[in-house]
Amino acid sequence: MISFAVNEVAHWVDGRVVNTSELGPLLEEIRVSRPGSLAGSQPLDLVFFFSRAFEHELPSVRAGILITGELFVKPLKLAKLSFWNQTAVIACADPYLALALLSEKFAAVLSSVAHMGAVQNSNPPEVHPTAVVDPTAELGERVKVGPYCVIEAKARIGAGTTLYAGCTVGPGCVIGENCVLFPRVTLYEWTEIGNRVRLHSGCVLGSDGFGYAPKKQGEKVSGHQKIFHLGKVVVGDDVEIGANSTVDRGTIGKTQICNQVKLDNLVHIGHNAHLEEGAVVCGGTCLAGNSSLGKFTYIGGLTGITNHVHVGDGASVGSLSLVTKDVPAGGTAVGSPQREYHEHFRAHALLSRMLSKRRSH
Repeated sequence: MISFAVNEVAHWVDGRVVNTSELGPLLEEIRVSRPGSLAGSQPLDLVFFFSRAFEHELPSVRAGILITGELFVKPLKLAKLSFWNQTAVIACADPYLALALLSEKFAAVLSSVAHMGAVQNSNPPEVHPTAVVDPTAELGERVKVGPYCVIEAKARIGAGTTLYAGCTVGPGCVIGENCVLFPRVTLYEWTEIGNRVRLHSGCVLGSDGFGYAPKKQGEKVSGHQKIFHLGKVVVGDDVEIGANSTVDRGTIGKTQICNQVKLDNLVHIGHNAHLEEGAVVCGGTCLAGNSSLGKFTYIGGLTGITNHVHVGDGASVGSLSLVTKDVPAGGTAVGSPQREYHEHFRAHALLSRMLSKRRSH
């Protein structure tokens, strides 16, 4: 069983132990082996407290280590709860970031699907007997191909990449090193994937965009002529795409997902869209064709972004918004119709006052 000492954890989160005098010699004995919840935690647990919404759970804490923010140190000490004399309390500047950093430490040893780090050896690829691999495909060292995968002609897969059961890699696809394709991921032809990319179950990259030219008899539409999409999808390094998300290929040219982009589950990226470095898109959001997101933008869930709209660097879009016009760098768009954040809530306040006056008459 793994266990981490207090000084290790404090170092990883750039934190400090704030109750050393109360703990005394016990401080050197404390070790944790798993993350846990505040309520009912036990001595081997590491827990987090960075929101007052969970303060009602503090009396039941028995954890080995509690991570919190600097602002909570004084109130916790004054509360005189029992854990203060038996739990190592580590304060740091950003406990939410600390959670992310420590989740990586635990995942490396606790999770079978973490795939942390590259193993530097020269083992040949491992291909399940039921997988179908075209003889012209190239598999790097330590590649693992699971049951019933299909790898088509001239595909290239980099060292250390894992394909779980039922994945399909189309002709001419390129996958970088140390990637993970979870079950039933589908890459259409020519799709390019960078290094350390995680594609969750059911992802489809490179399917046709939604494009049809109307056929007419006189002024009346009589049918739809499909536009065959002849471009591709290009994904950068350190990208993660959630389950059942789809990225359409370019009509002509490419749909591009740059480095460090994070897509939630059930996200749709239309043809020729361009997502710059670090963009974050929450679940259920749809980007129409030729739309674009700047660097480190944040798009709330169930949002629609229409054709040719650009969301500038560092901008945010609230959940359930319909974005029909550009959002400036650093700006915030909310609602439908789309408004700037403060304007949106002023409009709602005005509407509420008008309704209130109407009821009073």
